[in-house]
Amino acid sequence: MASFAAPRLHVIGAGLAGSALATQMAQDGVSVTLYDSGEPFASRWTRGMKTAPEDHKVAEPEIFYDPEDLVRHFFAQWPEIPRKLIRPAHAVIGLKHPGRSPAIIDLDHGIAAALIARRPTIFARLFTAWNLWLSRYASEDKRVRQHVRIAADTIENQQAPTATYHQDALATLAEVLFSMPAHNCSASLLGRVLLPTWREMQRHNASHAFAAIDPIILNDIALPALRDHFIAAGGDIISGMELGDIDSTADFATDLFFGDEQIEVRPQDAVVLALHPRPLCDAVPDIGMPPAPAHRRTFVFQASKSFAEPCCVLADDDLVRAIYCNRRHIQVSMNSSLILPSDGTADQLAATIWQRVTELCDQHLNLDLSQRTKIESNGECPAFSYVDCEAPFPELSPGVAALRHRLAPPWRNLFLCGDAFPPDYPPGPAAVIASVRTVRAQLHEYMKLRDL
Repeated sequence: MASFAAPRLHVIGAGLAGSALATQMAQDGVSVTLYDSGEPFASRWTRGMKTAPEDHKVAEPEIFYDPEDLVRHFFAQWPEIPRKLIRPAHAVIGLKHPGRSPAIIDLDHGIAAALIARRPTIFARLFTAWNLWLSRYASEDKRVRQHVRIAADTIENQQAPTATYHQDALATLAEVLFSMPAHNCSASLLGRVLLPTWREMQRHNASHAFAAIDPIILNDIALPALRDHFIAAGGDIISGMELGDIDSTADFATDLFFGDEQIEVRPQDAVVLALHPRPLCDAVPDIGMPPAPAHRRTFVFQASKSFAEPCCVLADDDLVRAIYCNRRHIQVSMNSSLILPSDGTADQLAATIWQRVTELCDQHLNLDLSQRTKIESNGECPAFSYVDCEAPFPELSPGVAALRHRLAPPWRNLFLCGDAFPPDYPPGPAAVIASVRTVRAQLHEYMKLRDL
C-alpha cells in the first residue's frame, strides 16, 4: 500500500479511457481514486445500442481504424477477457464519378498503403506517397476540400477542374474518421492519421487495419474485469461525482470541486481528466480547445442473422458516408451535408436510406442484406433507430485542428486523456488506448520527479 506521503492520482471520468488508465496505474503501485458522474467502468460504445440510459445515447461506430492493433494487445493483458472482444474487420472505400466505372479500394492492409498502391505507375505511386507525407506538415489553415463534381453531359462545365478519385477518397476519409464536413477538416490532421511516420508508408499490415469491438462483451465482461483488478490493486471508486471547477495556483491544480464536495490536491499529486470535450472545456477553459463537438447522425437497422465477419464500406455518396455491418445490426453514418429533421420525422427517409445501403453493400462488399434482414409486410425497411448526437471529437476552428498535438493543460500536475488528444490517431478505441499509454508514461515521469 502507498504511504501517506506518497503521490496520489485523481482520475476524473471512468469510461474506457479513465478506467483503463486507473487500472494500470493502480497495478503499478500508485494510490488511485477514480471519480465519475455516473456508473464507473462503463463505455459509451454500448449506448448507441440501447444498453445504457437514453440520456447517454451516442452513435459510436463499432468498427474503427487500428493499424497497430493497439486495442487487441491492450486487452490481451488480462486472459479472462474473451479474445472475440476485438475481431478483424474487412473495410473498403467506394468511389464513383459520372461517366466512370466505380472504384473500390481495399483498406485491409492500411489506408495509406491502399491509396498509394492503386496508382498505375511507379512514378505516380512515389508522387502520391510524397504528397501524403508532406500533408503532415501542411499549413495550419489548409483544409481537405470537398470538390464539386461536374456532370459528364454538362458541356459548358467540362473545362472546370474535377475531383480525382484520390481527392474524393481523402474527402470521404476526413468526414468518416472525424465526423465533420471535409472542408472543415485540417489537411495536416488527416495527414498525421493516414501517415504517422515515413516507416508507416513502407509497412504492410499482415493483419486487418480495421477492427470491430463488441460493445456487449466490453461492458459486461471486459470493463468489470478491469474493475476487479482495480479494486484488488487498492484503487478507490467514487461514483455520482460531477466535476464543477478546479482551483489552482499559477503552476499547480490545488482543489477539485464536485458540487459541495472539495478535494485537496497536493503538489506531488496528479489529476487526470478523462472527459468528453464539452465537460472538459467547462472545467478547464484555459486548454484552448473550443467546446464545439462535431455531430454524428446514424441510422441503425436490425439484422435477423449475425454477420460472419465484421465489415464496413466508406462511401463517396450523397446520402451515406459509412456502413458498418457487425453482429446483428447495420450502422449507417449519414453524409454531413444531408439535412435531416430533428423532430422525429427522420423515419420518412429510412426507406430511401435502406435502399441506398443495400445497393452499396451489394456493389462494394458483394453482400446481400435481404438474406440477413426481416422486413414486415407493411414496411419498406427493417426495424431501425435514428441517433442524432454529438461526436467525441470537437469540430475545431481553422488553424486549431492541426495543432491538436500541441494542446496542453495549464498546470503541471494536470493531464488530459481521451481520444481527442493523440495526434496520430482518429477518434475511437485505438486513440483511447494510445492516449492511455502516453499519459501513463507522463504520470510516472511526473511522480518520479516529485519524489526527488
